[in-house]
Amino acid sequence: MYTVDIHYKGATVLSTKHNIDESIIIARKDKDKLLCLIVGKGNGGTHKIKTETINILTEYRNTNKIKDFICGSDLDIFSSVYHSFKFKDRIPQDEKIKKNGGSIFVIL
Repeated sequence: MYTVDIHYKGATVLSTKHNIDESIIIARKDKDKLLCLIVGKGNGGTHKIKTETINILTEYRNTNKIKDFICGSDLDIFSSVYHSFKFKDRIPQDEKIKKNGGSIFVIL
């Protein structure tokens, strides 16, 4: 699994798409099938980078650039999103235990 923090200090919504694209390229070069994007949980109720990341990944899923994605907060056995996620076996068990709401897992 290739992991990258796209919500580093100074990151903007405008830089999000570029960071995601670069991360996908690197992960594919390394022949990784799973990409973990650290997007942060949002301060003060704002989730600008996370929201933009989800919008971009939804577009990429719809255009077959990625297979699918799931938010870390949905890695819960009681979540309907988790149960309908076809690739749940590719998510490491320790990530399922953490359920980090600031992470998004992308299946390449």
